[in-house]
Amino acid sequence: MRHAAARGFTLIEILVVCAIMAILLGLAMVRLDSSGTRRLESAAEDLTRLLEAARDESVIRGQPLAFSSDGQGYQFWLSETAHNEWVALPGSAAIAARRFPDGVVLSSLLINGTPRPLGERVVFSLSGISEPFTLTLTSASSHIDILSDALGRIEIRRAQ
Repeated sequence: MRHAAARGFTLIEILVVCAIMAILLGLAMVRLDSSGTRRLESAAEDLTRLLEAARDESVIRGQPLAFSSDGQGYQFWLSETAHNEWVALPGSAAIAARRFPDGVVLSSLLINGTPRPLGERVVFSLSGISEPFTLTLTSASSHIDILSDALGRIEIRRAQ
């Protein structure tokens, strides 16, 4: 008597395949998630690194550098003391002008706790000491503050 060859999949095989698909789908969702919160966090981390770089560059050059934003993007400036003016750093510089990701804007600027209009410069002195400031980045779903104290320490404070 011959037994017919088994055809089809066992319940265990089907469950293993479903589990693998669920894990892969979960990873893809996390990876492809371009939610406003993730873009906001990434923009805050990038901007914090650049602000720290500008502070350090000011000390290294022995010249004041500044940051300004129109809300949609930002620019770094170098003080030209000979002409008593601010000159935009060239696009080739590590701290060149950039745009915020889609859906992320700089919504407010506080210097020494006082609201200032967007576009006003935050100056990094050549000593590394600066006026305390707070930049608030906002997306549709939340906001993040970037804070600097008088000693030039910069940190990110996420919304609670």
